[in-house]
Amino acid sequence: MSDETRYKLSFTTGGLLANECRVLAAEYLRLGDWREARASVRANNLIQKRTASAVARISREAMDRASMLTDAELEIVVGGNAPERQQLVWLAICLQYPFVADFAEEEVRERYLSMSNELGPGALDTFFVKKSFWHGELEDLKPSTKNKLRQNLFRMLREAQIVSEAGHILPQVIGERVAEALRRRGPGSFLVFPIADFEIESLMHA
Repeated sequence: MSDETRYKLSFTTGGLLANECRVLAAEYLRLGDWREARASVRANNLIQKRTASAVARISREAMDRASMLTDAELEIVVGGNAPERQQLVWLAICLQYPFVADFAEEEVRERYLSMSNELGPGALDTFFVKKSFWHGELEDLKPSTKNKLRQNLFRMLREAQIVSEAGHILPQVIGERVAEALRRRGPGSFLVFPIADFEIESLMHA
């Protein structure tokens, strides 16, 4: 990811939102329009949140994530199994938030490759410091905002089954349908997952 643009840092609540993305994707594939899909989700509370404000906020975030994916990928999100959905929603988050993609590649995957498989909250603090040299906006964050980002990023990692509850990095088993989607995007799309180079090479030429 480029270090020349400001990071988008609005992933402060909600976790992975895999099911919410599935609901938004299903409505989009049915209606063919993201605005109509979100309007349907909000009107019928298809994501089953308690308040209208929560429905509005979560449906917006889920739509933003799901809209990063192709129609073929959305079909997998809607009709695939839980691991497939989690992996593609994680990909969508990384496409939406380059900060998350950079952390996934430079911290999570690098630790996995070096067999240092523990990932604690301090890893994000180190990453903040490293990236602040190129991204001044990180230096301006309030401690409370950093804490929210930290909490939700690690929640997303756990819900995507990339990091365990105990803080261990989990190797990914990428099935054929998700692998085909990643192949279409190119080898760089595999880098947001803890997966070895030889596995990427194998999946790229499967």
